[in-house]
Amino acid sequence: MEPQTRARSIAYWSRIATVSIASALILTVARVQWLKSNPSDALEASMVRKNGTSIHERTLAEPFPRGTIYDRRGQVVAMDTTGWFVYCDPKVVYRDAQDALDAWERASETKRAAMQAKGIEPPSLDPFGDLAARVATAVGENQAEILAEITQRTTPELHVLQKDLSPELWAKFPRYIVLAAALNDAQVDALRTAKVPGAVLSPRPVRAYPYGGLAAPIIGKVGADHKGLSGYEFRAEQALSPTDGRVTYLCDNRGQVISIPEHGLQVGAEGDDVVLSLDMVIQEIAERELKATVESANASGGRCLVVDTETGEVLAACDTLRNNTGRTPITSDPGAKIDASLARMRWVTDPFEPGSIFKPFVWAWAVQGGFARPNETIRLPDGPLTLTDGRAKRTIHEAHRTSYGTKTWENVLVKSVNAGMATVALRMPMQDMKDMLSGFGFGKKTDIGIPGETAGQLPPRDEWTNRTRAQTSVAFGQGVSVSALQLVHAFSAFCRDGTMVPLRMLVGARSSAAPVPVLTEPVVMVTREAMEKVITEGTGKRLKPILHYRGFGKSGTAQLATPKGGYYADRYMSSFLLGAPYDQPKLAILVTIEDPDKKKLGDGVGGGALAGPCAAKIMNGALEYIGVPHGVDLPYEPKTRIAGVP
Repeated sequence: MEPQTRARSIAYWSRIATVSIASALILTVARVQWLKSNPSDALEASMVRKNGTSIHERTLAEPFPRGTIYDRRGQVVAMDTTGWFVYCDPKVVYRDAQDALDAWERASETKRAAMQAKGIEPPSLDPFGDLAARVATAVGENQAEILAEITQRTTPELHVLQKDLSPELWAKFPRYIVLAAALNDAQVDALRTAKVPGAVLSPRPVRAYPYGGLAAPIIGKVGADHKGLSGYEFRAEQALSPTDGRVTYLCDNRGQVISIPEHGLQVGAEGDDVVLSLDMVIQEIAERELKATVESANASGGRCLVVDTETGEVLAACDTLRNNTGRTPITSDPGAKIDASLARMRWVTDPFEPGSIFKPFVWAWAVQGGFARPNETIRLPDGPLTLTDGRAKRTIHEAHRTSYGTKTWENVLVKSVNAGMATVALRMPMQDMKDMLSGFGFGKKTDIGIPGETAGQLPPRDEWTNRTRAQTSVAFGQGVSVSALQLVHAFSAFCRDGTMVPLRMLVGARSSAAPVPVLTEPVVMVTREAMEKVITEGTGKRLKPILHYRGFGKSGTAQLATPKGGYYADRYMSSFLLGAPYDQPKLAILVTIEDPDKKKLGDGVGGGALAGPCAAKIMNGALEYIGVPHGVDLPYEPKTRIAGVP
C-alpha cells in the first residue's frame, strides 16, 4: 500500500475510533445522569445498607471520658484512665503460620541449617499454643487461661495448622480475641520487648479506683455485671455518663473523604463529676477499726456509721460479715462473695432490734413531756419487775445485778435499767409513745437516696392494745426494728439543738427540707449530761481510758432474734452510739458488733465493753484528722500529779 493511501486509512479509522469513544462516553454520562434522576429499585437497594444509610457514608466515634467521683475533700475515688490490653486476629495468626511453614519447606537443607544456627526454629504446628505461651511468659499470666480464650472461640479443626484450609473453615475464624486485659506498665513494656508475632497491644479507657476496695459498695463499679446495684457508679449514671462525639462523612470507594454533610459533626462532652459526702480517710479509719474488733471478737459481723451532725453528711459507712466463726451465720450476702462492690449496704438495708441504745430517745421524750424528771426517784423492786395488764403478765429482767432496785430517772439511763424505762413508759399515753417514734423518724425511710433502704418495723396494731407488750417493750428497745442509718439520724438531735438535719450522701445535694425539731434544747442538754455519765459511771466506763475528747453515748446489748422467732440465749448484738466533743458535737458514730463469741469473751460481749471502745477509737481518729484539738490528758482519766506541785 502506498504511503498516501495508508495515511488516509489510518485517519479514517482514527476518526471512527474517536467518534465511537466519544459516543460511548456520551452514552455513559447520559446513563449515569439517567440513573441518578431515575434510579431503579435494584440500584437503590445496592447503594443502601440494611439500616438505611448510604454505603458511602462513614461514621467515626470520638469517645469522651466518664465523669470523676470525688470524696468531700476532693480526693479521686473513681476516674477514667488509659489501660492496655493485648489481642490477636486469629486469621492473621493462622495465615502467618501457614506462610512461615511454606517458606520453611521451600528452603534448602543448607538454608534451614543456617537459619537454625541463627536461632530460628522450625515453624510451630500449633500457632495458637505458641502465641499463648509467648504472651503468658511476657506478661506473667497463666498460659492455660490465655489459650482457653482462643480455643473457646474457635472450632477444634482450627487448633492444628493445616496448609490448605477450606473456605468454610476459614469463615469460622473470629476476627478479635482478647488474650489479656488490664495490663500494668511493666507488663506492657515486657510485651513490647518480647515482640510476640500476632499479639497486638491496644490502649482503651478503663475505670480506675485509687482507693481499691475502700467503700466499694458505696462507690460501685462500671459495667453490665454491676447494674441495678446501689453504688454511685450506677446511682449517678445519668450525670457521670459522657456524650461521645461523632463525625459522619461521605467517602469514595477507597474510603477517601469527599465531604461532611450538614449536621455531620456532633460535638461530645465529658461526663459530669460527682462529689460524695464520704471522707476516705475517715472511711479507712472506720473500716480498719471495725474489722479489727469483729475479728478479735470472732464476731459474725459489724456495722459502722460516722455522720457530720452539722451538715448531715455521711462521712463513713461500712459493714463486714464473717462466716468462719464456728457458729451458724447470722445472715448471708452472696454479692459480697463475688465482688466487694456487689455487697449490699446493710447499714441501710438490714433492720435490727436496737436494745438499750434505744433508751435515750424514750428517756428524753419522757422528760420533755413531763412524765419524769432527771432527779426523780423511780421506785423499783430489788429483783425482776412483773407488770400486769388484765390477764397479761410480763416479767422484766436486768442484764446486771446492780441494775435492780430503786433509781433516779437519770440513773435509769446511766445504769440502763429496763424496769425503770418500762415503769415511766406506762405513765405515757399510747399516742405519746407513737409520737416519739414518729418524731425521731423511726418507721419511715430517711430518703438518703440509696435503693433498698428499710423503714424498719414498729409494733403492729394489735400489740398496742396491751400496754405491757408494745409500750414497755419499745421503752428498752424491744419489739421494734430500725436501721443503723435511722439510729444515727435520730441520735444527731442530741448532738445539735434538738433538731435533726436531713442526711445525705452527695455534697451539694442539700435537701430543701429544713431541720426537723424533735426536742427542746434544755432537754437535749440534760440528756447529753446523763449520757456522759454512761461513760463516766455507767455501762460505757471502758471508754474512759480511750477517749481523747469529752463525749456522751449509750451502750446496748440486745439478744439476736432467731429466724423462727424468739431470741438466742447466748448470741447478742453489741452496740454503742457516741457523740463528741461534748460542748460542740461534730460527729455522731454508731458501731454494732453482731454475734460476738460469748465463749471467748464471756461478759465482754456487751456494748460498753466491745462496741464502745471501737467507737471511741474511730471518734479519736476522725476528730484528730479534721483538726479538733484536745488536751494533753485524757478527759476521763485521773490527772497525773507532778511531784512538788499541789
